[in-house]
Amino acid sequence: MEDILNLSYREPILTASLKGEIDHHSAVNVRTKIDEALFYYHPQTLVIDIGRVDFMDSSGLGLLMGTLAKTKPLGISLTVQNPSARVMRILKMAGLDKMIPITKA
Repeated sequence: MEDILNLSYREPILTASLKGEIDHHSAVNVRTKIDEALFYYHPQTLVIDIGRVDFMDSSGLGLLMGTLAKTKPLGISLTVQNPSARVMRILKMAGLDKMIPITKA
């Protein structure tokens, strides 16, 4: 199975690029890897690029909300980038567009 997460760090920004499906099984692994990278790099900003995500269920929302809960106390700003129209609807329904800046690259 191809990895759905690619992490890259260019000081002071850590970028987590996701692709494919974000469901219960993949979200746990992605969250662990992002958490490890946050503590290793100590970035000022975390960008989660979801431009290549085909499907996201509530586990994907939980991943984003959990990441926000982890970054906020550390003073790390979080941005979600490039959601598809379908994923953007899910983010808006959950109210995440009011909690996390959502941008296009």
